[in-house]
Amino acid sequence: MDAVAGAARKAKVNAVGTMKTGVPLKVRVEDEIEEIDSVSEAADFLQRWPLERRGHVYRSALNACSAAIAAQISEADAMKVFTGFARVTGILIAEGNPAMAMDARSVQSRTPKQGRQMPK
Repeated sequence: MDAVAGAARKAKVNAVGTMKTGVPLKVRVEDEIEEIDSVSEAADFLQRWPLERRGHVYRSALNACSAAIAAQISEADAMKVFTGFARVTGILIAEGNPAMAMDARSVQSRTPKQGRQMPK
């Protein structure tokens, strides 16, 4: 129990929504790389996202960040949703984490394996 309490004390918390995750999430937009390491930084990034590219995944990520800032969900859960947004939009840079890597095909272009039928 003491180890957990010690780890909690070491977490860098400046205000709600600014808890550092320890490992920044790197995203690439055009030729610029940006590191996102807090929910507030993720929310700021989403506010700057182009209007014409804002869809369901964008809204889910923005809602999750807003909920975490309001302490309605955990910051870890909000960052998972933001990571999903980055992965789906193709801006996530996977550095040494094979769980984040995604093949070059977009999510929409994936086809079922041979012999399987898509439900109608």
